[in-house]
Amino acid sequence: MAQISPNISAVTQAKGAAVAIYEILATTSTIDASKGDGLIPSRCDGDIRVEQVDFSYPSRPQVKIMREYSVHIESGQTVAFVGASGGGKSTLVSLLERFYRPNSGTLFLDGNDIQTLNLKWLRAQIGLVSQEPVLFATTIFENIALGGKASSQSCTHQQIEAAAKLASAHDFIMSLPQQYETLVGEKGVSLSGGQKQRIAIARAIVREPKILILDEATSALDNESERSVQAALLNLVEQSTMTTIVIAHRLSTVRHADKIVVLADGSVVEEGSHDALISIPQGIYRRLYTTQEESSSESSKSEQIQPASPLSSIHHDTELSASEHEQNHPISQENVATSRFQWKKLAGLCRPDSKYFIVGLVSSAICGFSFPGSSLLLSGVITTMTEKYAAYLVSLNADNLKQLYHAVRMYAAIYIGGSVVLMIATAIQQFCFKFMAEKLTTRLRNMHFRALCRQNIGFFDQTKHAAGALSTQLASDATKVALLFGDSQGRLVQAAFTCVLALVISFVLGSWLLSFVMLAIFPLLIAGQYFRMQHISNGVQGDDMAEAGAYAAQALSNIRTVVSLGLEITTCQEYRRLLDLTEPTSSRQAHVNGLALGFSSFITFAAYSLVFWTGGQLIKHGHINFEELMRTLMCIMMSAQSIGPAMSYFADMDSGKAAAASIFQLVERDVPIDSFSSEGLQLDQVQGRLEFKRVYFSYPTRPDRIILSKYTLSIPAGQTVAFCGPSGGGKSTIIALLERFYDPLSGTILLDGVDIKHLQLQWLRSQFGLVGQEPTLFVGTITENLLYGLPMDQKVDQTKVIEAARMANAHEFIMNFPDGYHTQVGMKGEQLSGGQKQRIAIARAILKDPKILLLDEATSALDYESEKIVQEALDTIVTMRARTTLIIAHRLSTIRKADKICVVSGGRIAEEGTHDELLRRNGIYKRLISSGQADA
Repeated sequence: MAQISPNISAVTQAKGAAVAIYEILATTSTIDASKGDGLIPSRCDGDIRVEQVDFSYPSRPQVKIMREYSVHIESGQTVAFVGASGGGKSTLVSLLERFYRPNSGTLFLDGNDIQTLNLKWLRAQIGLVSQEPVLFATTIFENIALGGKASSQSCTHQQIEAAAKLASAHDFIMSLPQQYETLVGEKGVSLSGGQKQRIAIARAIVREPKILILDEATSALDNESERSVQAALLNLVEQSTMTTIVIAHRLSTVRHADKIVVLADGSVVEEGSHDALISIPQGIYRRLYTTQEESSSESSKSEQIQPASPLSSIHHDTELSASEHEQNHPISQENVATSRFQWKKLAGLCRPDSKYFIVGLVSSAICGFSFPGSSLLLSGVITTMTEKYAAYLVSLNADNLKQLYHAVRMYAAIYIGGSVVLMIATAIQQFCFKFMAEKLTTRLRNMHFRALCRQNIGFFDQTKHAAGALSTQLASDATKVALLFGDSQGRLVQAAFTCVLALVISFVLGSWLLSFVMLAIFPLLIAGQYFRMQHISNGVQGDDMAEAGAYAAQALSNIRTVVSLGLEITTCQEYRRLLDLTEPTSSRQAHVNGLALGFSSFITFAAYSLVFWTGGQLIKHGHINFEELMRTLMCIMMSAQSIGPAMSYFADMDSGKAAAASIFQLVERDVPIDSFSSEGLQLDQVQGRLEFKRVYFSYPTRPDRIILSKYTLSIPAGQTVAFCGPSGGGKSTIIALLERFYDPLSGTILLDGVDIKHLQLQWLRSQFGLVGQEPTLFVGTITENLLYGLPMDQKVDQTKVIEAARMANAHEFIMNFPDGYHTQVGMKGEQLSGGQKQRIAIARAILKDPKILLLDEATSALDYESEKIVQEALDTIVTMRARTTLIIAHRLSTIRKADKICVVSGGRIAEEGTHDELLRRNGIYKRLISSGQADA
């Protein structure tokens, strides 16, 4: 029975985990691709009919996204959907992919209700490129090949290259050192937004779908790339019979569609060809198109200006190759502290709870007396009963029986009293040590999380530091360390007292001769119990499962992409493969544990046999009496049994020490850009003057590819400077360096004449307001997301929150939600459309009221009406105070009013000047403008 107790906690934990697992297993999915049922037509023509569909998302059933939605898309047609953000355009894609079921109404494919079709077959007919491209942490080749209908192995290299060329991705891929074998990093972090989008388009092309869905597929591309990709897609559509659905805000990209459908408030309000819709007086499409035409015509007028005096020349030095640059400026490797496990550090963390340790120690001492005390009582009872009853049988004197009964009652009373004391002591012991363990777990996990938060961005770019793996370690490491200070520590202290008391009692009150014999074999008894406990706790450790955990986290966080590509089975097989990698270790441990358990049983019972034989010999020769034998045997044997549970401490020690060393290594890691550092200057007044002086930079994951080369630029305070140029040219890298996500390899970046490396990092970042190309929202309400970025202690009136939302053109759609500003946005803002998320991100930056505003494709996800309003709001924000503003944009109409426009190409400033000055140069900017005009 003593062997049961160590397993109870494991059984309890398993039961708790099983409940969560079985709840998921018992959940019946109404849309299950694994069932394999449903109709599989012999061919797919791509005729889509949507009839009277009503729909609202399950998380917001009160909000109708679609109302009596009806549309017909004929086979082989290209149909475009346009309208305001949040109008239900992307929702149609979700219903066609059967991510959700409509509340009412029906969707037909070739006359068949899609609910009756085989789900895997249905999704195999669709190629989807979403507004926010999702790439997996593998090579470019594998990412494109995942679009193949059967598996990545079914795609040849020629097919991959052909798809990449059609998507205008081949050239930039070939410029990478590893080309198609380049690892893109988690979520494609090592690529620009435009590069990711082109790979996603190539993935859809290689799929050779019957239905191609482009949901803002070219929104992240520059004009030249977009024109190239659009031409390639148009050529692809013309050469095939595929049905194409295009969702776009940029109407110039859809005017050649066979049909354009205008959506408003979840309903189809207009549909027809471009010419038909443009002829409708007061029509929504006409108004949208006119707005964009006005923008385009202004650019056209600017283009007609006759050349004037040339802009002062910009000098460019010969570009260094990556290898040459590394020779002159070697990239320093991260200095990672090889921290060893130290008890002193853990003891320091437990110091605030030292009073609980002292009370627990006293309680453990009391509990430690339980087995020696119990052995004394039992040996006394056995001896008394044997001797008194034997005396009674010899003399038949009833007094012997009375003495026997009296002694038994006395021992029973002592036993009961001791049990009460032991119950209280055990309760106190358990409370104290469990309390210490929980407190230590909280402190360690907080310390671990803080250590992760202070790491530089380059740390997370590494494959081994994927979010899934780090999350697994964050969840498990602190718990492993806490085991060293929890129940197992209490049992160890208790066992130590038990051993000492057992030896004292056996030597003083028992037989010293037999005690010496038992003392000699005591290490064998302890070894046997150690091996017994070791087999219980040995298993697959959390570190062994980190890779599988990271893969699962990646798949689940991008489940829509996994499902739309039909990769459920492939994903499960890969996850199983990663799990199977731990099988040899598990099998080896199982064999070792089995042998250890058998050996421990042999040692224990062999030791008992030796002690019994030795005791019998000592009694036979008159060296000890029966009472001494029983006291010694009972005391040491029972105490040895109690040591078993304490051995779990040593079984947990290896994993606990390794986890503690891992945490402390992260805490002590020499972070090149420490977010929590208080060192550095804080300027009394920020004007906003920025300077780049001969900056070289390459990403840590791709050190041989120089992104910026001798990059030199001066931005006066209060100016609005726009950056444009081909995707992957280094535009977003400028923002990454300003925010000090990375440091340049050489050169300096100055803010008001001070090197930003000398400025206090948190203070520096507080001067910036950043709206990224892919807006990030957190789980919580809209209000909570708007308040992110402000100091925790800063009180903000709700009226200011609403004012910021109004300026970002977000207030109206927020108030349309039943819960208004208290609406939960869901994981990554999944409850909102792309345009809605972008407006929330813009409002967040407006609320921060920064000295320097950074807009990285801030309006790329907005429709033109929203963009115009938001652009006016941003212009107002810029002009209402002296604020330096940096804008990165592909849509050149949004930046022509900038004080300076910088054309970034090949990691350098190729051209700079105002809109009019750059047009006169007939250079890259003129070519980009011409690409946009050709589309318009």
